Amino acid sequence: MKKTISYSIALLLFVWVLGSCGNGKDANEGADKNDKATTEKVEASDSDTEETAEEKVESHKGMYEPSELAKGWKQRTITVKGKNSDIVALFEAFHNAWPTDAGSRIMHQASPKQYPAGELYEEGSIIDRKNGYVESAWLEGEDLGAISACVWNRKNGHKLFAVTFDNTGDNFICFYDFDPAKGTLTPEKSPIKKEHLNYPDRDPAWYTLPREGKRLEVVEDTPEGGVAVVHYDFDGQNLKFTERE
Repeated sequence: MKKTISYSIALLLFVWVLGSCGNGKDANEGADKNDKATTEKVEASDSDTEETAEEKVESHKGMYEPSELAKGWKQRTITVKGKNSDIVALFEAFHNAWPTDAGSRIMHQASPKQYPAGELYEEGSIIDRKNGYVESAWLEGEDLGAISACVWNRKNGHKLFAVTFDNTGDNFICFYDFDPAKGTLTPEKSPIKKEHLNYPDRDPAWYTLPREGKRLEVVEDTPEGGVAVVHYDFDGQNLKFTERE
């Protein structure tokens, strides 16, 4: 059964990069026009180099856009500090490894003293430790953004941890296995496959993690303007494809 509701979600992230460019003058006032043109090109090149270096510094500080995270999350195993392994502890470890403005919204609600309040956090977030679920959704102008995460308890004592960023142009989902003995979150292959989708030639519109229950929903836009849903149910160890709507 195809659903006919429509959904529009866009993630608005802010990245601040401080830049400064020198305003040096040509030291050789007697140079001809060609020399001046060459000097101007060199100065422009130096400015570009400085800006690139500063962008790298900003990136090193850890403020990522979801598109950067989507490309790199599989390459990094994350250490979870301390003995606590509830949803907030796992999400904080993820956020420390891959900080985003969206993730800061959740961490502010969970630890307001550690993550000071600001205009980004006016809409609030959901912190549900009992059900292993966190979420933040916000509206800024005409743009709606959302981030969510949840955990499933595995039969082997590990946990399956998932995080999703949902928006109209840059959404993705990532999965980790949490090993309590090692205190690590290890990237895990997604159970979502093209052959499971109603429209395999398109990327999913968004993902819905469960606050209650154990079902992951993958939502697709239909050519008619509605949505179709693919279900994955947790079997105690992994998420398994079960049905399409």
